[in-house]
Amino acid sequence: MDIELKIEKLVFGGDGLGFVDGKACFVERALPGEKVLARILSDKPNFMKAKLIRVLEASPNRIPAPCPYIERCGGCQYQDLPYSEELKWKERQVRESFAQAFKAEDIPILPIQQGSREYGYRTSITIHRTTEKNHKPQRLGFIGHDNYSKVLIDYCMLADDWLKEIFTTEHKLNRREEKRGFKLDEKGRIFTSDEEKLYRVRIGGLSLWTSSMGFFQNNIEVTELIAKKLAEYLAVLKPSRFLDLYAGVGTFPLLVARGVPEVHCFEDSPYSTGCLRRNVRELELPLAGIFSGKVEKTFPRFIVRNPRPGTLVFMDPPRQGIASSLADFLAKEDVGENILYLACDLQILLRDLKQILAAGRYKIREVVPFDMFPRTKHIEVLAWLTKI
Repeated sequence: MDIELKIEKLVFGGDGLGFVDGKACFVERALPGEKVLARILSDKPNFMKAKLIRVLEASPNRIPAPCPYIERCGGCQYQDLPYSEELKWKERQVRESFAQAFKAEDIPILPIQQGSREYGYRTSITIHRTTEKNHKPQRLGFIGHDNYSKVLIDYCMLADDWLKEIFTTEHKLNRREEKRGFKLDEKGRIFTSDEEKLYRVRIGGLSLWTSSMGFFQNNIEVTELIAKKLAEYLAVLKPSRFLDLYAGVGTFPLLVARGVPEVHCFEDSPYSTGCLRRNVRELELPLAGIFSGKVEKTFPRFIVRNPRPGTLVFMDPPRQGIASSLADFLAKEDVGENILYLACDLQILLRDLKQILAAGRYKIREVVPFDMFPRTKHIEVLAWLTKI
């Protein structure tokens, strides 16, 4: 069924929100202030999802999307807006999400921070199998709008120019691979996830080891902005102990915690842990400990045995957030005066913060959004919690 409706605002995820007989209707690629013709894709008891068919009255902010694959590829949600408008809406979404989640208007949300590039910023890309499993070389593609189909492209505008060749090259996947990651080192060389190789990434003046099968942030410039903000917090708080949960290869402690008397890192990926040890050794960070294994097990065990005032806990977990058991432990135990939680999924962050704050031991002191993923729906958010 096709319907006409007026779009009121953009919600987290990039859809335009309108109402049909009082029911919320989310329309992909529709902009605030527009009157659109949309086709209903699903009609739930409390909301509808719809596809944009035609813009009947366009927003003055609408621009032609520069990517030729925008109709099929599911990667970008904001190419129909000038980048300045995208930033305004993302910051507003963070403000509204926190206000709604915690029924408060007084949570300090700082202006969103962004890098200098809205395109060409990604130093890693993952593309997916597009044909039947075999040993023949094939081109790989992105996931489509329907979260199922694969879209072959000749070039992604978000990718660094050094990655351009991977989209038109045929790749030979093994039988177990459904996708393959491609990552750049500091010299522009490409490393792939089909086998482990170590390579260096330059960030914040440091050259760090990382693994082709491990994790490293894909927007170096914005990661440096996050490190700068963390350094500002450490300069104010002056912790005597810095505990980094999900430390990866040690990016943030190596960039910001050199002046802290005691630093401990917790990481469960064996690929990252090996690089972490190498980075710490080469760059001579006076670490007191590296703890490998599930963070929800190693961290509580450590903190119970080693309570200490002046502790700052920093967390940068994977997209799925922290385990419920860890959130409950943080809520109820004396883990430190301050917690800094960096998340790449706003809704997961809010879920975890609700559980951490439930016991009434912490409050939100400040929130900083970062546009780690320009032209997409994703927002990186740093929340500072302080003990009440």
